[in-house]
Amino acid sequence: MTKVNLSYNPFLSEVALEVNGAKANMPQVWGEKKIDELGNWASDFYDELERKYNDSEYEINFKGIMRDYEFLEDALKAHKNSSSFSLTGKENCVYAKDQLEKLKTIFAEIQATSPYEQLKNDEIKNHFLMATSNDFEIAVVATMSSGKSTLINAMLGRELLPARNEATTATIAKIYDEDGMTNFTAEVRSVGGEIIQTFDNFTPTHMDAVNSAGNSDKYDGDNANDRPSTIEIHGDIVGIDSNNMRLVLLDTPGPNNSRTQEHKEHTHSLLHKEYKPMILYVLNATQIATNDDNALLKSVAEAMKAGGRQSNERFMFILNKADAFDPGKGEGEKLENVIKTVKEYLAKHDIFEPRIFPVSALMAKVIRQYINKDTLTETEEDEILPKHTSFIKREYKHFEKYASLSNYCKNLQDEMLEKAKGNPYEEALIHTGIVSIELAITEYISKYALPKKVNEGVASFKEKIDNLGVEADEMEKLKGNQEAIEERIKNIEMIKSALANSDKAKKIKSEIANVSLQKSIMNSLDNISEYLFDDLDDELSKLTGNVLAEAAEAKIDRFNMILNNASSELKAQISSLLETGIKEQAEKYVQEYQKYVESLVGDVSFEMSFASAVLGDLSEISTSSIISSYKTKKFEKVGSHSEEVSDSSWWNPFSWGRTKTIRVDDYDYVDRVDLETIKNNEILPNIEEFVSNNRTAALKEALRQEMEFKQFFLDEFDKLESKIKEKVKEQDEIMKDKKKFEDELAENEKKLAWISEIKNKLENILSI
Repeated sequence: MTKVNLSYNPFLSEVALEVNGAKANMPQVWGEKKIDELGNWASDFYDELERKYNDSEYEINFKGIMRDYEFLEDALKAHKNSSSFSLTGKENCVYAKDQLEKLKTIFAEIQATSPYEQLKNDEIKNHFLMATSNDFEIAVVATMSSGKSTLINAMLGRELLPARNEATTATIAKIYDEDGMTNFTAEVRSVGGEIIQTFDNFTPTHMDAVNSAGNSDKYDGDNANDRPSTIEIHGDIVGIDSNNMRLVLLDTPGPNNSRTQEHKEHTHSLLHKEYKPMILYVLNATQIATNDDNALLKSVAEAMKAGGRQSNERFMFILNKADAFDPGKGEGEKLENVIKTVKEYLAKHDIFEPRIFPVSALMAKVIRQYINKDTLTETEEDEILPKHTSFIKREYKHFEKYASLSNYCKNLQDEMLEKAKGNPYEEALIHTGIVSIELAITEYISKYALPKKVNEGVASFKEKIDNLGVEADEMEKLKGNQEAIEERIKNIEMIKSALANSDKAKKIKSEIANVSLQKSIMNSLDNISEYLFDDLDDELSKLTGNVLAEAAEAKIDRFNMILNNASSELKAQISSLLETGIKEQAEKYVQEYQKYVESLVGDVSFEMSFASAVLGDLSEISTSSIISSYKTKKFEKVGSHSEEVSDSSWWNPFSWGRTKTIRVDDYDYVDRVDLETIKNNEILPNIEEFVSNNRTAALKEALRQEMEFKQFFLDEFDKLESKIKEKVKEQDEIMKDKKKFEDELAENEKKLAWISEIKNKLENILSI
């Protein structure tokens, strides 16, 4: 038997492996330079053990957090030789949420007991709170008629978002989870970000009114910034355990049915966010394979490929209206076959192994409303709610069995089902599939969001405490050591001289002045453009022939929609590219200067932050203007009609007065359009302009952010130099004043003891 001890620390990105008591390494699994998330190599781990040790039996003991144990457990169950392995250590694993709570307790202790005022200021408080309490976004996206709003209402347990007229949706709804609230409040914000309306008890009627205002033509002129754009709603999202984080459900207008380009861009930008928000992609089970999905699914596929297991798990494909099928009508209506069809459809868009969750959002919503004593319509009360019993009686409506859940979540769900026995509404609710979706969301937060929050929370002040500790240690070395004291005084004079000459500072300032992202931006833009315009080439090939004006308009409208989606996707990727480039440059110079500073003084640190790029409007094909310019009148057959005519002949008396009915062709002047001419004269030049505008806008934004970065850094640089000089002056005075020096030594002992205690507590959180 091969005995394996595996330890993985996601907070520190550290892995340790022992095989039969000896240290081992598997670079083929987790790499030599960067340790990936365990979820990305859990499956390969078992294969690599077999390849390297060629044994028939392996005993693996794991140490880490619970989510990673579950990764290993899931991978083992799926392994072809699972019986050769045993996995232990579950009882010793910790939960990320518990570590986060410990961190918050330590932070409160620091605020109450710290001998350093710089650990109590508003800057570090705000940074810590932002690192540990950020909102976690779950975006719900879909094309029209998918039941997206009904799904969100089901998760809320009440009717809040109107489930009709999705094409007229004018606002992005952000629903913030506030545990314990009994009603919903709302603030309406304009395109410009101003609060223009508030509600103490928000209802679907209010939502309709805001959408109507958002669709009003009165905002199409100079006051476009006043148009209602976002509704921030606060209330209790009853079905999801947020685990110490505030959830934000984002109900976004679908990119193909949104009124504004801004909203289309918002949906695409969510796919490329660095922090990886969850995406619930709602599909109508009865209308799979619609053209409207194509552009968005292509972007989804790229995002899923970009980041290993987490990128795959953050996308959940919700198969709504799954109760519309009746397996008694044939094999095609069996849910397992419907799911197979969905997987084949997604595979055509390069989406493989999707997590699919069948659901009846309408039944789930109605049951939850009934349980919560929320008002039901007559149809809901008389026709929908009574059918909840079929979800218990008909096994093919037990949608939770088909959900893409981990074994851990399946066990939780089974426990919930067992407890629900005897309560038909609670039991039916689980069978609708809504609970499976909520369990998967909760698990994702626990697996990915919380560990990151722990790490960011510790990092928010650990470096500062470490630097303070270095300073205190250096001070301790001076106690009773006259030679060291004299050396310190000498070093202070050298530092003062170095700061006065400031050659290093001048060199870094010069390097900052030469920072340029433009070349890398243009190279990346070329790569992105080539990928995005594949769809445009396909659509261009369809713009041929001399067709009726109405048909031409439909084809150009279709092309225009794809062009707009390409624009939204391009903007989102450019924005992400710019932000990443700026951050890389910032980190490079911060690290370089801090190394220089740390060689002179102990405690120097500051933070930098940059907003994402928001590019301006890009070119768009105007269908109406093109069609009117390229119409030609042609006299041609447009139909036929019946006419009664004489059937008599002069030479046949018996036929006189006889009639017959004949079909007569109708001819008229109709509008026809030569699509090839439009393509060559209008569309291709527009595409060239579109690409040119994107390049120009990207370069302009890169230049703006470069200037912003440089100015910000230079301002901080000046503050830093001033702070260093103050620090040096303070040290100079202490070292030359015996009384001050002795008092400082006495105070320093207390500081050292406090720092040691706090550092131990922080390290215990991160060391697992």
